[in-house]
Order: sequence, then C-alpha cells, then structure tokens
Amino acid sequence: YTPPSYFENVNKPIAHILLLQDGNNVFDEKCDTCCPNGCWSSEQTMDQLVYEGSAQEVIAVGVYNTADRMSEYTFTSDPDYGGGRADDYLDFLEQSIIPLVRKDYRLSTDHSVGILGSSLGGLLSCYAAWTRPTVYSKAGCMSSSFWWDNQDFAAAVLHNGTISAPQGISVYLDSGSAGPDSDDEQETIDVKGYMSKAGMRLGSNLFYYLDKGGMHSESYWGARFHEPMTALYGTAQDKIVPQRNS
Repeated sequence: YTPPSYFENVNKPIAHILLLQDGNNVFDEKCDTCCPNGCWSSEQTMDQLVYEGSAQEVIAVGVYNTADRMSEYTFTSDPDYGGGRADDYLDFLEQSIIPLVRKDYRLSTDHSVGILGSSLGGLLSCYAAWTRPTVYSKAGCMSSSFWWDNQDFAAAVLHNGTISAPQGISVYLDSGSAGPDSDDEQETIDVKGYMSKAGMRLGSNLFYYLDKGGMHSESYWGARFHEPMTALYGTAQDKIVPQRNS
C-alpha cells in the first residue's frame, strides 16, 4: 500500500514503513489465499484517515503468512503447540523485506519502521519492538496471544515490569471482551500494567483500547484498525490520548 500523495507528489518522501503480519488478510484483495476469514480493507481505512487529517501517511507492507506461521510468530516453544522461531522470522524481515522496501520506495532518510499484527501476529509485534527497539519504533499488538507458553511474554520478556522499557518505542495494545477466554482481555491488561511499571506512559507512548463485545476475528480487527493507526501515527503525536473503551 502506498498513501494517497505517493504518485501525486513524486518529490515527497514518506516517513514511515509499517509491516503488517498475516498480510494475506489485511488488504481488500481477491485471490485464492486471501482473506479466508474476511479482509480488513486496511487500505481504505488508511486512505480515509489521511484524507481526514487523522493519521500520517505510511507505506504498508502486508507480509503473507505461511504454513509455518505458528513457529515464525512465536519467540519461545509452547509445550502444547511448539513454535519458537520468531527471531529467525524477524531476521528475514530485517534482512530481506525492509531493504527491499527501502530500495523500491521513496522514503525520508529518517523514516521509522513499525510492525503490527493480530493474535500471534500481535504477540510477535510486541516482542519485536521490545527486543529490537533500534529497528521497530512502533508496535501495534491487536488481540495478542499473550497466553502463549504460560504467558511467557510477560514473565520472560517484560520481566513483569521489573526492568526498564526500551527507549524510543511506542506500543498499542487492544483486545475484545467476548468469545473464548474473553479474547485475552485480562492478559492484555496485565501486559499494559507491566509496560507501565517498566516506565511507559499511558496515552504518550503506550496506548490501550478495549473493544467491548469484540471477539477474536478478522472482522473485529479490520473494524477497529483505525485505533492503532491514530494512536501510533496520529497527526497530533504530542497530544495525550486517554485509555479508551469502545
């Protein structure tokens, strides 16, 4: 995805790259492997936010998932599901995908790189920003699978908030409140608390949204995609954004 002005003003560089996980679900495309559970139509949301002046322009890259999704999106092995190759996958993004975008698209010299996903993709995105802050300055973590490996992200990565947060990152967290396990609502609230304890400021570089009645599905993620975009890429980044419930 390229923003509205990209081909209208060929001298204007874009200041942000956003890597979207499960890329075969995020755009309104028609193909055999696209959107088996519904599309996010994220390009329509991003266009509308730019036209409204509510969000900055980004170049968004939908990275398709594969049969190895569970392994590639998880940083540790779960005793029931396996996994644990997230660092290899993040190396692939940094060594192959990001250089390709930088080569083929017009970017500002000081552009940022963000990462966003849902479910295991949300877990991966939070892990990426927290452990590789010099690469990913923004992370959108939607309905994240923080339950993975007995909530190992909270314990082993965040250390339950007992170590300081990385400098220079912004993190968006959300969940629904309905369906199996209430879409990990409590686990997400716990992660928010640990990140706050680690020094992040709610409404400044940490954002939280509860989609009341929302469930763990593409239709809900697509419907609220504007939330992480305005939180992480809003046009008034110095404005304090309060915790929000739908």
